[in-house]
Amino acid sequence: MSEAAVPLLETSGLTKIFGRLTALRSQSITVRTGEIVGVIGPNGSGKSTFFNCVTGFLRPNAGEVRLSGQPIQNLPPMKIARLGIARTFQGTRLFAGLTVRENVRAAAQLRHPSSMLDAVLGTPRLRAVEDKVDAMTAELLGLVDLHRQADRRAGDLPYGDQRRLELVRALATGPRLLMLDEPAAGMDAAETRRLLELISDIRHRYKLGVIVVEHDMDLIMNLCDRIQVLAAGETVFEGTPAAVQAHPRVREVYLGHE
Repeated sequence: MSEAAVPLLETSGLTKIFGRLTALRSQSITVRTGEIVGVIGPNGSGKSTFFNCVTGFLRPNAGEVRLSGQPIQNLPPMKIARLGIARTFQGTRLFAGLTVRENVRAAAQLRHPSSMLDAVLGTPRLRAVEDKVDAMTAELLGLVDLHRQADRRAGDLPYGDQRRLELVRALATGPRLLMLDEPAAGMDAAETRRLLELISDIRHRYKLGVIVVEHDMDLIMNLCDRIQVLAAGETVFEGTPAAVQAHPRVREVYLGHE
């Protein structure tokens, strides 16, 4: 199988059990480079468990998670991040006391690490790494129009700006797959439209695969190529936004229609 034919992310039979509760049951999904795939469902449907199993915060009881064909389900979160999966969380997890620029630089250094010896000796390699980090930071802050606020404390930003900063901080790690957990939470309609445009731009500009968990149906339906619907830990349906909206089982368990 050619490299292009191998999915960027593939889960199969993914199952996570907490005591007597099966939070995720035999979940399977495929995401290719350049795709935006939505994962939706009511509260408690298994969306966060799925995210946590893929990114190493939870280990599944059964099933596999493969990144470009390689199993990663038993790796720690830091190793998975270095392999190319970045995520955001439902609530912002910025370094509130650091500046906007420092938040992005800290993430960019995961992609461009330097050794203790480089730091002590001030080697040319260290200077080259610092130049790359500075360039990436400037590019990403420009992407979300935060360059004028680069020296402002992240905790002092308006909420919508904090969410965009968290997104580009994840992007600064140089991911192949970007996983966004309710990125529009707390945003007004105008901010959500800007977010939709930003995620679409990021997909094309950086040639990423993107997975979005979100309750804002307008965002999901206008952003995603495919959508997977979860309920009680199981996959109810997967298809295009139009097919999801029309499916009677989806309307019953998620959209609130008989």
